[in-house]
Amino acid sequence: MLSIWLTRQAQLGNLDDDLVIVINSIAIACKQIMGLVKAAPLQGNIGLAGGKNESGDEQKKLDVIANDIFLNAVQKCGRSSVIVTEEEDHPVMSATNVGNGDYVVTFDPIDGSSNIDACVTTGAIFGIYSPGECDIDPTQSAEEIMKNCTENATQSGENLVAAGYCMFSSSCVFMITTGHGVFGFTLDEQIGEFVMSHEKLQIPDGKDMKRIYSGNNGNVELWAPELREYVKQLQTGEIDGRKGDPWSYRYIGALIGDFHRTLLYGGIWLYPPDVKATEGKARLLYEVAPIAMIAEQANGMATRGKLANERVMEVKPMSIHQKSPMFVGSTSAVQGLQKFLKEHKK
Repeated sequence: MLSIWLTRQAQLGNLDDDLVIVINSIAIACKQIMGLVKAAPLQGNIGLAGGKNESGDEQKKLDVIANDIFLNAVQKCGRSSVIVTEEEDHPVMSATNVGNGDYVVTFDPIDGSSNIDACVTTGAIFGIYSPGECDIDPTQSAEEIMKNCTENATQSGENLVAAGYCMFSSSCVFMITTGHGVFGFTLDEQIGEFVMSHEKLQIPDGKDMKRIYSGNNGNVELWAPELREYVKQLQTGEIDGRKGDPWSYRYIGALIGDFHRTLLYGGIWLYPPDVKATEGKARLLYEVAPIAMIAEQANGMATRGKLANERVMEVKPMSIHQKSPMFVGSTSAVQGLQKFLKEHKK
């Protein structure tokens, strides 16, 4: 079970007791949200809530409810000093001091919430960052405290001590890394516990990789010319010298669902910038960086940039809601993209 596995990891020195408490709190929140997602049509929790979040996305009713559940769980665990969530304009302070062992916790409470009304895969993404070195002085003004709080929260993925996601689908699956490989736990509803189902996951590569690409085909004409040509060659099979044997295309429209398939089957997931979203659409701090950590821990790659040669984990966000593109998947597939873009750069 997840709780026992976490305790064992602490005994091995792979994480401390405070981090165990934070992760267990997140897992409890995920169980609550899974129940709400399943019952959403019956409880009237479908449709829009009537507002927009800081990123400009229209909020679904469950976006707001799930956000409150996560905030409540993490704040009450007493091991987090700063919380950043997609649904809050500013960081939420949950302690009076940063730097004494309290973690910076970030999350997207419902990724792919536009899928809820159709009962399609959604999930929650979380990242737990090291505490940082920002002390909050109670004598400071509210503006000064918020500035310190924000600066402490904007860390690169290299400062992640844990990252994961909980996918709400035909099963409720909790995937996590604490920097020692990727492990998956599936919710056994009969006992109410996450039970290990995936141990030391590796993204399939080479002959074991399924030739699958994912991304929004409806936006391909908005992508850079060299990326349009890349997709064209995926569709013909020319990209890896197998013309007439095209790559398969799969797309759910939720980062967690598409990445989870890539994690299990291999291939590549494309989320480039386009003419309408020049910086991409996913948020770096609490979506892109955590997924990148999981990919790397599973022996895959996660990059960004015009030539797909910038390592996502090294990018420090300038703001808590900064957006970022990403290319993620099997190492050979991402390297193949890099080679193609380098050869076709304008």
